[in-house]
Amino acid sequence: MSKIKVMSVTGNPDLLHFKNLQLTERKKTYEIQEMHESEYDHQVKLLKRDASLRIQIKKLQPLCNQEPFTMDDSFMSKTVKRPLLLIQNGTPTVHASRRIKFTQSMISQAYESQLRFFNSRKNTYVQMMLSIDDQLYPVIIELFNEFAPKACENFTKFCEGVNVEGKFYSYKKSRFTKYKPNGFLQGGQFDKKVSIYGGYFEDESYALKHDCEGIIGFANDGFQHTNHSQFYITLAPMPFFDYKRVAFGKIIRGMKQILKVLKQEQHTDIVIYDCGRYDHQAQIRLKLEKFTDDFYSNIPENAQSFNKFIEAEQLKHNEASGDFTQLVKYLVEQMRIISKFVYSLTGLKKAIQQLNESFLKTQYCQILYILDNQQTLQADNQQSKYIVAFRAVDGTDSCRASAFIIFKKQTTVFKQVTLNDFKQQAEQIACMGYCVYGQTTQLVVGTGYNLSMFTLQNNDFKLQQQELQIPKKETFYSNNIKDDFLQNKIIANLPTKVMRYTDSIFTTLHRVVRLGGLAMYKEVSIFEAIICAFTLARSWGWSFCDGTTTFNQIKIRDINQLTYLYLGQQKWIQKIENHFLSIV
Repeated sequence: MSKIKVMSVTGNPDLLHFKNLQLTERKKTYEIQEMHESEYDHQVKLLKRDASLRIQIKKLQPLCNQEPFTMDDSFMSKTVKRPLLLIQNGTPTVHASRRIKFTQSMISQAYESQLRFFNSRKNTYVQMMLSIDDQLYPVIIELFNEFAPKACENFTKFCEGVNVEGKFYSYKKSRFTKYKPNGFLQGGQFDKKVSIYGGYFEDESYALKHDCEGIIGFANDGFQHTNHSQFYITLAPMPFFDYKRVAFGKIIRGMKQILKVLKQEQHTDIVIYDCGRYDHQAQIRLKLEKFTDDFYSNIPENAQSFNKFIEAEQLKHNEASGDFTQLVKYLVEQMRIISKFVYSLTGLKKAIQQLNESFLKTQYCQILYILDNQQTLQADNQQSKYIVAFRAVDGTDSCRASAFIIFKKQTTVFKQVTLNDFKQQAEQIACMGYCVYGQTTQLVVGTGYNLSMFTLQNNDFKLQQQELQIPKKETFYSNNIKDDFLQNKIIANLPTKVMRYTDSIFTTLHRVVRLGGLAMYKEVSIFEAIICAFTLARSWGWSFCDGTTTFNQIKIRDINQLTYLYLGQQKWIQKIENHFLSIV
């Protein structure tokens, strides 16, 4: 009986390691096709040649001006395209149950190598959300602490927000005051020349050259050792800045999109919409967990669709009007549309534009306040009795969500609706909902004292679970607040040590409700805080924001109001509340 020599592709123990295995045994065990030895070797060589991921990683060198290795989805699809296609299409060398393992192994190795690479550099990373003519563009910046530690620390503190001589300074919401096409952007200007060291601070190093776009450095007053808060971003190579200004960082993600937008036409309104420290380790770990979906579960057979569910709920209440049901269905439909484009910037803009246009024609509510850009839309219809606050997209990178709150109009039928109608207590919410996007897109809607969860399947939300309840044990914690009490008294005593921070508050909220955990955020909008507090109150959890753990006592005093937010089990939230209220 003929024997076929089988080669190992990557050395992974999960792959084929059997040699000189008889053909009949291979058919019986792995259910593979009979292939001629030369054809089989040819397939293996193709797979081995194209699976060059390890070779590329070994060649990476952390040079000063070299853009660090980043493994985003576009890179991954190009690099491992052939091996993934071969495996997914049923390559005879791998059993069906092992194809998935091989795919996950390839991608996991890439992300783990990326994590090791970032850790080896020991640099600081900062993220910014730039607003160019009211369109948002995220960028990630690498700061080279080795060459200019004081400059990197100064820039990081202003991104996070810092008090200097009793006054608070932050790059957030600041404008770029200078824009020279094919030159540079300059921002970070305050009412006086200030740094975290008081006034000016000295030049440290000229090691980083201005030899490409995306280089970041501190502007000076025309002579050395006059660095302060103002910084610049090069839009092209600017060698005449060398040895005159201190460059300390580089944009490593998002620069190409910025250049593309700036080259289209003259832009005058460029604002830092948001900024802060970027936790690359947490972001990469989230991608590593991509194939172990937290929220996956089987949907019951013949599960009820969302539209039928909400109509059935309306029939239980004789006083319920059709307008409210149609409004909830309309908002959920907008989130379903956004789910198609949530990871495409261009598609997302179109989805939000479609939302704006469709709202103006709606007959179900009078005013829509979009939290993302603080935009107010007023419908042509003035007879409805509802108003809505809507978050189109919350979060960045791989974790994104949408959310809404519905209030009843407070003014009389004969008066024009205004933003003052939003200044209500939390107990006056008519309905709230949020949608978490991902491999498993899930929707949670709450009215009254019930929370219902739906899963997007075949382009329709299907009822998966009613009466959500938070688990009693903690499986993770999320924190972006620097506080010794929280670190030493709360986090240190948690039974879990798994840190899972995301920029999406509603993704974290959903994890708390579904898995059990503790989440701590600062400077959360009052609408986001109310949605989270509503969800925890209806799922037997606790929240602490705006000075109270009682959901009904939360009051909107200002639509742009910010508050802290703590979510989790009662025992931990109560400890936090007791500590902070005793300080006051």
